[in-house]
Amino acid sequence: MPSSEVLNGGLEILKTADLRQPLTELNMPFLRMYGRLDGLVPRKIVPLLDTLWPASESVVFDKAAHAPFISHPQAFCEPLVALKKQLTN
Repeated sequence: MPSSEVLNGGLEILKTADLRQPLTELNMPFLRMYGRLDGLVPRKIVPLLDTLWPASESVVFDKAAHAPFISHPQAFCEPLVALKKQLTN
């Protein structure tokens, strides 16, 4: 588990960084992954971001919250591996 100092540093970045504009200029495929049960990033944002970034793909994990990479590591890795294969073939 990360220390409180590391977690607080991460929260400070989240509080001050706004990446919406730079992401609109991103010129490569990217993957957005969400947990349906996430209390921090509501699932209703997914269709809005699908419209904003149509070249990106979104994956929603039905039984996951904010950290699907911890709660569902196998399911989380599957779309990453698929994207890697897509980009390298």
